[in-house]
Amino acid sequence: MAKELVGPSDDIKSYGADYVYFCLKLKKLTGIDLSSYKPRQMHRRLENYRNRLGFTDFYAFSVAIQKDEGKLRALLDFITINVSEFFRNPEQWKVLKESVLPPILAYRRGKPVRIWSAGSSAGQEAYSLAITVLDAGGVPQVLGTDIDQASLEKARAGVYSKEEIKGLSRFYLAKYFEPHGDGYRVQDVLRRVVSFERRNLLTDEYPRDLDLAVCRNVLIYFTEQGKQRVLRGLAESLRPGGVLFTGATEPVFNPAAYGLTQIYPFFYQRS
Repeated sequence: MAKELVGPSDDIKSYGADYVYFCLKLKKLTGIDLSSYKPRQMHRRLENYRNRLGFTDFYAFSVAIQKDEGKLRALLDFITINVSEFFRNPEQWKVLKESVLPPILAYRRGKPVRIWSAGSSAGQEAYSLAITVLDAGGVPQVLGTDIDQASLEKARAGVYSKEEIKGLSRFYLAKYFEPHGDGYRVQDVLRRVVSFERRNLLTDEYPRDLDLAVCRNVLIYFTEQGKQRVLRGLAESLRPGGVLFTGATEPVFNPAAYGLTQIYPFFYQRS
């Protein structure tokens, strides 16, 4: 979704009583608060989606998702942003492996490196993190979280098509994956160190005492208030000296406000 300017009066109330009713019902059914997402672009996406399904207004759409669990699941799949790949933006992973990770491994002294992949989608990022730590001689303990249940189920299964394993070197593919049907499945060496849970970044509790928190290509969809809430939570989830890893389009412009110091582009250390 493209980034748009959102004025101070641009909220869900700007789009009619039926849309407000729909947002309240969705929050009650799923816990997803659409008012924390950029209102204009979210309303436009949902209006187009509603029209494709043939509902005349959001009142009718609300009734449908309450009565039909299949329609509700399909709506959640549409709302949540499920774009992921292994080692996305490889130059950033190189900085992680060569510069950020060695001090973390030295601090842990053989103990598990505690990592959180926030907004893990179908699991590629979480497994990439485990591979990176294992390849550096460390012991990873990776938690992947997402709001979308279907993505979490795919992540737990760890089965990916040939298209989905792009970004993996032949070495990593041979070492950490095995053929499965027309695609590949992660081996047990990764399954043992990666787990997945459903969590909402805007409402649920955050992990604590983390060595590394990774939140990439997620913050761009939140309002400024939602973004600030998530950044505070991410910073507080880190141990002193722990590192936050953000996406290429999500620089933290005032890291000191969250108790962070930039150490490399898109990497921020808790003071």
